[in-house]
Amino acid sequence: MARYKTILSASRMCDMPKYYPDDIIRECLARLDKGVAVHTLVLWTKHPAALLSGPLHGFLSGLIKDGSQIFIQLTITGMGAKVIGANKNGDWKIEPNSPPYEDALALLPELIEFTGGAGRIKVRIDPLVKVKDLAGRQYSNVKLIEPILVEAAGHAIDNFSFSFLEPGYHAKVDRRFKSIGCEIIRFSEFERAIIAENFRTLESRYKVKIYACCVEGFEGSACIDGKLLSGLHPAKDECDPRELRRRPKCGCVSSVDLGGWPVKKCPTGCDYCYANPVYI
Repeated sequence: MARYKTILSASRMCDMPKYYPDDIIRECLARLDKGVAVHTLVLWTKHPAALLSGPLHGFLSGLIKDGSQIFIQLTITGMGAKVIGANKNGDWKIEPNSPPYEDALALLPELIEFTGGAGRIKVRIDPLVKVKDLAGRQYSNVKLIEPILVEAAGHAIDNFSFSFLEPGYHAKVDRRFKSIGCEIIRFSEFERAIIAENFRTLESRYKVKIYACCVEGFEGSACIDGKLLSGLHPAKDECDPRELRRRPKCGCVSSVDLGGWPVKKCPTGCDYCYANPVYI
């Protein structure tokens, strides 16, 4: 049986590059010291500036120099630090401590240079939301899909993903919205069809691909895409191609998440977070 290099992930459950960079370094070093060969380190963040300075940047640069690959899952929903309505506490910022999307997009050239190519960045316009605030006013970030995509595509990024924020999917998220006097509204089937058609138009117009992340009614996909990561690897090393299929429509291959247990708290504080946010 082939022995594959390991894919590490930091982390699906928390923005480790921003809040726990030392943990990323420590967990990687612990594996390297045991002789684990790292194929790719997948970094999930809403805070791209965290990757471009400090000890983490130096450590990641060393990994790249030693032949490992860095792949960035960059989440830009358009809602960072944006007041979208009102809740029981006053102005409602659904992503209170994310950077404005314009600031995140402005760092794309540096990220591309750092990783060695636009192919090593996926932009996650995720989630798409339709919500109602305390006064009954509705808000959606769907209108921001195109400007985010256009800016990223202008830097040769062609890999995008999305999901829908759904009521009834995570009970603690529903309780959180109720506690602040707000509501998650499900996109209707008609609205989903319109969004899907718009995606097809954008894909054709800008020569990109927009993937659904485990969304009913859309094709399956992979955030940790073994075929893609193998093709992008500087030495063309193949990673383990086996798909875990832990969720319907999920084609992600085997990886080791460095987030640890219990799940680390995330001070970005997004109201829709299904993990363990901290409100500050």
